[in-house]
Amino acid sequence: MLSTDVVEGRVECEQLEKVIIGDDEEKFFQVIVQLPPREKEELVDFLRKNIDVFAWSIYEAPGVDPDFICHHLNVNSFVVPKKQPPRRSSKEHSNAIKEEVLKFKRAGAIKEVFYLEWLANMVVVKKKSGKWRVYVDFTDLNKTCLKDPFPLPRID
Repeated sequence: MLSTDVVEGRVECEQLEKVIIGDDEEKFFQVIVQLPPREKEELVDFLRKNIDVFAWSIYEAPGVDPDFICHHLNVNSFVVPKKQPPRRSSKEHSNAIKEEVLKFKRAGAIKEVFYLEWLANMVVVKKKSGKWRVYVDFTDLNKTCLKDPFPLPRID
């Protein structure tokens, strides 16, 4: 793995080493290979002692105040709400959707509500790892949202 930095107009690459911190392979950090052994040992020891501080997925942050993370959509009030026609999904896709919805429910990130105005379908895509990624098709809703008059600044 390489990390790149742009210094004085040229690109410098640093070799990174994967250091597994937790019990499973998904909890890891990447550390610069050129780090002196003593500093690397201290860093890894510090990270292991404080492993509970890191949220390794969105499901591990249930204590965050909803007022801090909730937002409202700026939907054009003159647009008639649109319901997408329901799509049938395969058994395999249905299972992936159910698992994802259960994860969000357990984490307290979503709750069941009934909106009669808008209906968006789920889209399931296979990742390179073989697992399923679940999306919600908000195409119609995105089209009705008013554009933000304050665009993001250009960082280049």
